[in-house]
Amino acid sequence: MTSALTAARRVSPFVGICALALAATLLRTQGTEWGLVAIAAGIAALLTLAASAAPRLRWLAPVALSLPFAVDGILALLRQAQGGSTSGYAPLAILPVIWVGLSRGKRAVIAITVFTTLMFAVPILALGDPLYPATGWRSVALWSVVAGVVGAGARRVVSEQRHLAAVADSRAAGLDRLIDAQTTISTTDHDADGVMTLVAAEALALVDCDAACVELLDGEEIVCAAVAGAAAPFLGLRLPADESITGECFRTGKVLMCTDSQEDSRVAREACHAVGARSMIVLPLIHGSEVKGVLIVWSAAVDRFRDYEAQLLALLGNTSGAALVRAELIAELTEHAVTDPLTGLANRRSWDLQLEQALARSRRSREPVSVLLLDLDGLKQINDREGHASGDAVLVTVSRSWLAALRTTDILGRLGGDEFGVLLERSDEIAAQEVIERLSAATPAPHRASAGLAVWDGEEAASALLHRADEQMYQRKSERRSSRDVAGHLAPGAPS
Repeated sequence: MTSALTAARRVSPFVGICALALAATLLRTQGTEWGLVAIAAGIAALLTLAASAAPRLRWLAPVALSLPFAVDGILALLRQAQGGSTSGYAPLAILPVIWVGLSRGKRAVIAITVFTTLMFAVPILALGDPLYPATGWRSVALWSVVAGVVGAGARRVVSEQRHLAAVADSRAAGLDRLIDAQTTISTTDHDADGVMTLVAAEALALVDCDAACVELLDGEEIVCAAVAGAAAPFLGLRLPADESITGECFRTGKVLMCTDSQEDSRVAREACHAVGARSMIVLPLIHGSEVKGVLIVWSAAVDRFRDYEAQLLALLGNTSGAALVRAELIAELTEHAVTDPLTGLANRRSWDLQLEQALARSRRSREPVSVLLLDLDGLKQINDREGHASGDAVLVTVSRSWLAALRTTDILGRLGGDEFGVLLERSDEIAAQEVIERLSAATPAPHRASAGLAVWDGEEAASALLHRADEQMYQRKSERRSSRDVAGHLAPGAPS
């Protein structure tokens, strides 16, 4: 079916012109040499059949390519059949020229112009008067010029249309890529660093460039926070904000273009030379009225980018700014979900989860796990006497002191009120007692706390382990109250 349609498109102009020319013979029948008309009609029919069969019979393909030129031969026969230069067929000679101009290249236009010239010139040279008088040379020259101009004009129109179609297709493809990029960025669950890396990668794919990066404002400096393409080696690069075009983008919130970094006074020329950035698009990643970051794409070529590419990236920038804000909000919510807002320590939910994970690791490694429960003494009295603000200040001060006394692998959490927990992986009873002593020494005077210690037996549930530590802690607190032990700030419990 496709081959038949292709053949029809190829043959239809030829059939149309020939049919028009043959029909014109009926306008003046007197003196017509019908034998020549019959020959012309036969040639037209044979060429039509041959061109129609060309897709199936490859050896006939040249016939299809020669159809516009065959028209001139058929017109020459019909001119001869109806009185030569007075036949009135001359205007029809422009139709194959238009056909070639609309469908073929420059060489074909030149060829059809030559054929048209020969169609008018050869009869004058070969036959002459009376059918083709010498006065016809002026017409030959005029038709030659007209054929060349019309053919070139038709070809230019087609070329412009194809160029516009190509631009439209390219822009449509760019919009499709933009939609894909926006969808990817807007639906990602990455953190802020992941979002920025994704934005740089999508920008690199969206426009034809060498590199892309996202830069952030850090005080008086610009820092390269995410990279893609040739920008990879420059992650973390810092520049003074007032010496960089990025700084201007942060200040103005506008899309900026640099056609040649060696001539643009807004850029840090040495840095641009070092990273190979000769032309750039610099655009803000905006959420609301705030510039969250700046996206830069660059090329080693001068004047590489066009306004349309800047417009595409600007649309990407709007989505990216919102994605950064969402990532920051999710990170903040996640932090609040696992962190005690007063002390900044792990909250009860987070600490319990990490305890379960530690016990699971211990089952595999057989390494000991110990827990400490700490209860800060006298906090209720401080709250009643001095107010909750003072009690909160004590909690912050004591927790910071304890945190400084622990190893980086130890996990200190606020389990609620004045109760804290310490998770000690790879720590047996002796190591845990040493931690209690360090915490005792670190507790700022005049505050003190009671401690309960439990070492996991390798089988019990986390709740049972905590229960043992809790019992020891309250036993120790009760013993100290009854004996009025005021010697130490932190009273260690007996091994459990």
